[in-house]
Amino acid sequence: MLGASDMVDEHRSEVCHLLHISIEGLSGGVTTSGELSRIWSLELQWFTPEEANEVVAVLIERGWLTESDGRISPSIGVDLSRPPLGWRPSRLRLLGIPVLSESPTTPPVREPVKKAPDKSKPMPRISDPTPSNLPPDRAESSIPGLIAMIADSSALANKEVLRRAQRKRRALGPVTLWMALALVAREQGVDMHDVTSAIEADYA
Repeated sequence: MLGASDMVDEHRSEVCHLLHISIEGLSGGVTTSGELSRIWSLELQWFTPEEANEVVAVLIERGWLTESDGRISPSIGVDLSRPPLGWRPSRLRLLGIPVLSESPTTPPVREPVKKAPDKSKPMPRISDPTPSNLPPDRAESSIPGLIAMIADSSALANKEVLRRAQRKRRALGPVTLWMALALVAREQGVDMHDVTSAIEADYA
């Protein structure tokens, strides 16, 4: 049976993995609640829009995210960490997350994120307001790890990798997200053996 400290560690890992996929690589490490909801619901299809909004609200309310002037960033002490292959968030665990201990009462001053020069550019919106008729992803569970791998290998932000993949889906028609990510990886010179190994790992 897990002790209290183990449960806190599990919740912390859940949030740190979730925010790594959503925020890592953005200029200053900040975003908006609407952008997080769009990524989690429309792009990654982890939650419905209502569920995504609920998760954002809980993370803010319990101190894991800090909101100031409409901008959201991870609170002090929440260090983003790359999720393992096959990881996906648990909505119930996120909704049951405890209040972050020693959560700051005022918005923290975040140091600029040191990234490649192109990562300092404002990130375009990636929302897709129309219902998607694209097929479901058989390798859906490998997608967070794939995004992180391509970002690490190409010096692109996670969100830019996802944006380029979604652009390919709209251009090519009925292709899955992981296939579009593989095309982005090839364009960026990522070792395709690593990409296929990451996808196939979910079926091992």
